[in-house]
Amino acid sequence: MIGIYPQKVIKLAGDAIFPIRCVGCGAYDTYFCAACLAEVKIKNDAELVGAIHVFSAANYSDKLIQRALKVFKYGFVRDMAGPLVEIVRTYVDNIPVISSGLLRGNPLVVPVPLHKKRLNWRGFNQSEILAEKIAGFYGLEVGNILFRNKKRKPQADIEDRESRMNNVADSFACSANINGRNVVLVDDICTTGATLNECAKVLAANGAGKISALVIARG
Repeated sequence: MIGIYPQKVIKLAGDAIFPIRCVGCGAYDTYFCAACLAEVKIKNDAELVGAIHVFSAANYSDKLIQRALKVFKYGFVRDMAGPLVEIVRTYVDNIPVISSGLLRGNPLVVPVPLHKKRLNWRGFNQSEILAEKIAGFYGLEVGNILFRNKKRKPQADIEDRESRMNNVADSFACSANINGRNVVLVDDICTTGATLNECAKVLAANGAGKISALVIARG
């Protein structure tokens, strides 16, 4: 087991005891079956959250979305990214005003980063996996140009918006000048928008053009 992340050991043990099952109906051999995936209510709009437009494919109040994201992030199930991105594709492809507003101008797709300690704990950055899959579908470039320079308390553990804003303030830095290029930030969920807006502030300071965000769910 040398060189393997602790959470991978946990997942391997869990997989040996609990078979792969759908987060909705419990069907075997899939994490999110086609029938349950079709039950997810796809949104048809975007909203201004702070200083940026956030495009969210679904609402976090949807129990299927809640379960899927928890399995993805805390169950260490990378394969859940596939069906989650299918939800994003349905949202983007079926609504022309969404795709034209989000994908115009060959934007750079930038995942919201994890602090290296949290990355080591989880073994992967869920936002990076989503960003790579989304970019692959639309022929866009991924730019891993943001990084966290401070370790802070997880946003999920903080309830009020002001505390969330303070918690992520000055937590990000950018490793490149973007030279006016549009950017699409990718994350799994937007609640108060504190993290996305802090990332956008840093990207704007480093020359980004129009900055939007694309997330699986709005909390």
